[in-house]
Parts: sequence; structure tokens; C-alpha cells
Amino acid sequence: MSLDGLATSRAFESKTVYSDQVGNPAMFWCMAYKISDALMTLSDLGVLDRLSQAPTSVDELAIELKWPVGPLSLLFDLLVSVRVLECIDKVFFVPSATKAVLPVMKMESQVRKWHERNQSLQTMVTSGVAADPLEQIEDVDFLENYQRAMAASSRALALHIFRFAGVSPRGKFLDIGGADGALAEQMAGFMGDADFCIVDRSPVEIHFERRMTTLRNRDRFKFIAEDITQPKKLMVELSVADTVIISNVLHLLSSKKVRELLETIQLNMKQGGRLVIYDQFLDPSQFSAANLMVIDWINLGAEFNLTDSDMSKIITDIGFAEVTSMRFPLIPGAIVCATISKGKC
Repeated sequence: MSLDGLATSRAFESKTVYSDQVGNPAMFWCMAYKISDALMTLSDLGVLDRLSQAPTSVDELAIELKWPVGPLSLLFDLLVSVRVLECIDKVFFVPSATKAVLPVMKMESQVRKWHERNQSLQTMVTSGVAADPLEQIEDVDFLENYQRAMAASSRALALHIFRFAGVSPRGKFLDIGGADGALAEQMAGFMGDADFCIVDRSPVEIHFERRMTTLRNRDRFKFIAEDITQPKKLMVELSVADTVIISNVLHLLSSKKVRELLETIQLNMKQGGRLVIYDQFLDPSQFSAANLMVIDWINLGAEFNLTDSDMSKIITDIGFAEVTSMRFPLIPGAIVCATISKGKC
């Protein structure tokens, strides 16, 4: 079944909806952006970074920054009420869950402003013309924040892949869309005999090289600047890979490109090789950030709205074997794993 077919078949199914809001859902959601405004303002101003380094009272922080205490106090109380901040005895601090995604907040703030300036959603809805900020934002700070955001959950994800994805602790790993190599670096810590090849866009290479300067075993890593939307260019790397990892990439591609990439992997990897896909797959049992990210996929023209069950069906149909999927409490989305089986080609 195609990705488009799966999306259509689910369009009329009953879905789990968010129900924690009080009162009229339309009123709640049309005003919910104000939480994002508060959160991103404090992120952009460096307040959340400051709190993550040293908890403090709002009065002390206002004196330190020479800001009026009133607005800051109201924002802090609001963010405590939605569990983004915590407060004990009038001392505010950033909980670990929030601290883990501070880089993501910075990136989201910049992406949101870019889409707003360019009217991306209006343009996509009325004309079908997509807008990808990664291809058009030249801001160095944005690119830095993007790399940090992608790396934010890399250690937890690497541990889950190592423990549950059934990959060999040695051999050659091909990380498609691996950005600056943050995930590969974490995987290398668990797999001392493995080598890693990261494939991504050429502007990312400078960030990869920067990360590599801190590593002792630099010779275990290499970067290939390539367009992953043209999977036939990856055939050489695929032919020698024991494991292929595709992390937070498929949601950026059209249904056709996703299918092409997965079919190319199936045809060119060796028998018994492992495929590991991590992405923001929708969870039918609950409303989550993955549902909200559908807006990102619309802006990008990808229209990604798959569950991990959908992805499992797709790769089974392509010919992969031993297909499994799993979710973990500390990272969003899901992991889908499979084995290359030439018998079904």
C-alpha cells in the first residue's frame, strides 16, 4: 500500500483527540499560541538558559537583568501552570524535560518567525507551493540551533537503538540524513568496533567537522555530502553497510521520495542488513507533539501523517523482513526496525 493510500484510508477513522483543555475547544486552541509566545520569548531572551544554569526567584532575576518584575512574574507563573517551569519556595527552575529541549525551542522560534514572514501555510494551502526554511535561511545562528536541536535527544535515541533495534555492535553504519554526526557519535560510544558514514547536505559538513574535532577516534567517521532525495547516488554506500539508520528524515520527504529511498535500500543492502527508522510517527492512542508537527509537514509539502504501524506495513510491502516497532517514554515518535530479505524482492 502506498503512503498516500494509507493516509486516505485513515482520513475517516475516529482519532484520539486532545481533551485536557477547559471550555470551548475552538477558543482554547485559538489562544494556545500565547503559551508558545511566552515560552519562545523567554528562550530568545536567554532567560531559560539562565534559569537552567542556576535556579532563582523572579525578584532576584529581575534585579539581575534590570527588568520590571511584573511581566516576568506573570510569565513564570503561567509556564509553571503548564509544567514547563517548576517553582519551590518562590525559586523557579527548569525541569529536566524542558532543559533537554531548549535547543529545539530556539530552532522552533526561528522557524516559526520565518514561516510567518513568508506566509508559508497560506501559500501551501492556496497554491500547493512548499517552503523549506532549511534551504533558504542563511542565518548562522539558525543553522547552529538546528544542529543542536537535532542532537538534543541523540544519546537517548542511540541507547534505545543499541538495546532494542537488533543491530550488530560492529561493521559499517550508514546514517542517512545524519546532520553533524551527533547520533553516530553516541552510537560509537556503545559500539567500539563499528565505523560510521554520515550522509547529508553539503552545508552541514562544516558542523560535522566541528563535532569531529573533539573525538579521539576520528578515523571511524566520514561525511558524504549528497542529496538524499536522489537515493540512487547512495548505492555504493548502501552496498557495504551492515546497518542503515534514517533518523528524523522521512517526514521531510514526499510520499514518492520516501518510497524511492526505502526501495533503493532494500535493493542495494546486503542480505541480513538492518534498517532502523526513527521519526515523529503519530500515536493513535494519544494526541501529542507529533500531531502538531503535521503543520510543519504541510509547510514542507511532505504531508507526513504516518503512524509507526503504517510505516511497518509499507516496508513489509517493499520486501523487508522481521519488521518491528517500539516507543519509549523519554523520546517522542517511534522506532521501526527491519531486516533486508532478498527472498521477497
